[in-house]
Amino acid sequence: MIISKELAQKIVDHLMNIVQRNVNIMDCHGMIIASGQPTRINTFHQGGYSAVQTQNVIEIQPKEVKQYTGALPGVMWPIHIKEKIVGVVGVTGKPREVRNTAQLIKSVTELVLEREMFLADYRSENRVKEQLVDLLFSDNPSQEDVHTLAEMLSYTLNLPRIVILVHLEPINKDDFTTDGLQNLFSARVRENVLGMIKDAPFFTPEDISLFYKKYLCIIKFLPDTSTTKKLNTFITSIMTMLNSLQPKLKIKIGIGSRVLHESHLRLSYREALFALEHSNSNSIHFIHEYEILLNYLMEKQCSKCDSSLALKELKEKFDEIKDNYDLEKTLTCLLKNNINVSATANQLYIHRNTLKFRLGKLKKLIGLDPCHFFQHAMICQFLLCMDKEDL
Repeated sequence: MIISKELAQKIVDHLMNIVQRNVNIMDCHGMIIASGQPTRINTFHQGGYSAVQTQNVIEIQPKEVKQYTGALPGVMWPIHIKEKIVGVVGVTGKPREVRNTAQLIKSVTELVLEREMFLADYRSENRVKEQLVDLLFSDNPSQEDVHTLAEMLSYTLNLPRIVILVHLEPINKDDFTTDGLQNLFSARVRENVLGMIKDAPFFTPEDISLFYKKYLCIIKFLPDTSTTKKLNTFITSIMTMLNSLQPKLKIKIGIGSRVLHESHLRLSYREALFALEHSNSNSIHFIHEYEILLNYLMEKQCSKCDSSLALKELKEKFDEIKDNYDLEKTLTCLLKNNINVSATANQLYIHRNTLKFRLGKLKKLIGLDPCHFFQHAMICQFLLCMDKEDL
């Protein structure tokens, strides 16, 4: 690791305010790259160079100053990162007076540099994730770029997945801000959230998590048909984890449809985003909730299968049962008669109980009850329109 001059000077400035001693940081060639004495920056420090060469602490007594070019009395400690020397930190003063201070500064400097390395790796990985997710959520991504980025992340394409968006907001935003410093919620808490998710037993190598635009975005691998149960377990685990990390959070979750191919993740993302942003309460919202789905269909004007995954799923379920109970003709007539059961039964030449039986099957097997819920009646209209458009 090469210590940047900017970071080294920030460390020096911060530590000098605490220890009230001059602090220098040297590179592995003995050149001072940061100092409380600006005139010494970019000058050679023999003591620092000797600390690197001998891999030991160098103490320079006042009477030994002439033996070390560019040096003043003080203590020089090698800086170790991953068992390698990456530089030297020195504190000016009589060795017996600054010995402990120099050791403390060395330890603090190593912690800062280790964290900087971690953040650099984190940012690098996160940039690749953002690039991949940007492509997956775009309309016409370069497949070559998608495969390249997926390979870099060891991310397997063409697996069944679902997009989950999580809105996190502190109940009292002042709890996350101190003296005008950067909002900790947007940095430290986000970092902790992603770290906990990545290490959680419910998170697999085939999942992706990142903060994408305004929200925590999770692309979750759902391998089999027991989607609802596994998804509910996953969401419960996420909520529990987030509450344990930071109790003072308002959490709202939007969930799109499960897709079998990465080319449809953009649609799952749009559904999840709509479910999240068009719900009133701080809780969990699926695009499959009929009120949310209807608003989505009305706003997006997407009755077509390839525009709404949730509607397509509903259509597939409807097609499985419609012939058994003559539901297509029944619903068409019901809607034309403004949900009037008697008029519909008369026009179909069937008994009211027969009509109620058919509608009961629709409610039991699909969950649609057009006679009692306006939203359900409108969704039925979308389902019938899909057939008319031969989709």
